[in-house]
Amino acid sequence: MKKRKFQLSTFKCRCPKCKSVQYLQYLLISTAVQCRKCGIRFVPVPSESNGKTVRQEVDKSLPVLSKISDENTGSRADTLQHSEAPILINRFKQRRTWAKIAAAVVLLAAAMIIVAGFGYIHVINGSSLSVPHVVLKGSFGYNETFINIDKITGMPWIFAKLKYPIGSKVLQDSGYIESDEAFAKRIKANYESKTLAKSFDQP
Repeated sequence: MKKRKFQLSTFKCRCPKCKSVQYLQYLLISTAVQCRKCGIRFVPVPSESNGKTVRQEVDKSLPVLSKISDENTGSRADTLQHSEAPILINRFKQRRTWAKIAAAVVLLAAAMIIVAGFGYIHVINGSSLSVPHVVLKGSFGYNETFINIDKITGMPWIFAKLKYPIGSKVLQDSGYIESDEAFAKRIKANYESKTLAKSFDQP
């Protein structure tokens, strides 16, 4: 059997800009084509033999590009050519943003660990110490975390124990200052020595 050959009929249309005549196939109706002379794109409309243009119903959803200037065409070409550049820039910005967030989270976590660590230690300083000393606390808390030996020893012992009870006990237990027993023995020894000295002075 012989194969049938189907020939598509053509129609004549004019470019809306340069008015050059174009011969196209009917399959290209309602499809944007490019003018061979001026290069703009337009939707072809068939023309009659007398040169008048036949108005056909065109689907409004299709974009009509019959009056696009050369500048708009060039700008769209540049946009399509460099369409990947904004994507790369956005990705770079997102990476920088995530890096800043990660650094902030790390710093915040480190600060929280340091603050929590001070709840378990006492930091002891004073003129008699070349560097601050660290002593573990008996329980978690932030009362009298920093203890200054000079402040405690620079005031009467009774007032020091009332104002800095935790610091005084820590210094005594750690051996930085004498205990209550040693203090009582020293006071008693001083009193006895003074009493003995007075007894020798009497005639």
